[in-house]
Amino acid sequence: MTDTTEPTTEPTQTNQTTEPTEPVNWEAKYRDAIAHSREWEKRAKDNKAAADELAALKEAQLSETEKLTRRAEKAEKALADIKAREQTTAWRTTAAAKYNVPADMLTATSEDDIDAQAKALADWKAELTKPTAPQVAKPDGTPSNDPDDDVMRQIKNALFGKK
Repeated sequence: MTDTTEPTTEPTQTNQTTEPTEPVNWEAKYRDAIAHSREWEKRAKDNKAAADELAALKEAQLSETEKLTRRAEKAEKALADIKAREQTTAWRTTAAAKYNVPADMLTATSEDDIDAQAKALADWKAELTKPTAPQVAKPDGTPSNDPDDDVMRQIKNALFGKK
């Protein structure tokens, strides 16, 4: 059995008729789309109201112990967050004092990262404040005693002529 696959070509017909097409009423289509949108918006609002009502019903069904347990869990989480923030602030203050950098510039959250960041800032600061020798354009040159070499004299000569 031989497998021969030949591409089939079907004649394509272009449907170019000269019949006038009916104009599209875009305003009606727009109004239909708006109406459809409003319908779904109303359904979404109804669903939201039903979900809120269900949540309130579930909350009312909770026992007093469950309510207090949830409240305690939220308070414990908030306390843990506050303690973590205070610990991070303490690490930043310590590193800032140790390396003499502003604590506000330290953004890391772990002790090792804060220390590394403070050290990098201190190294950068030391590099910026390192004294450097003044740059001399021509170190082997000597000043000229030629009076025509004076810049002001050259300007005066250019403006008023040489006297």
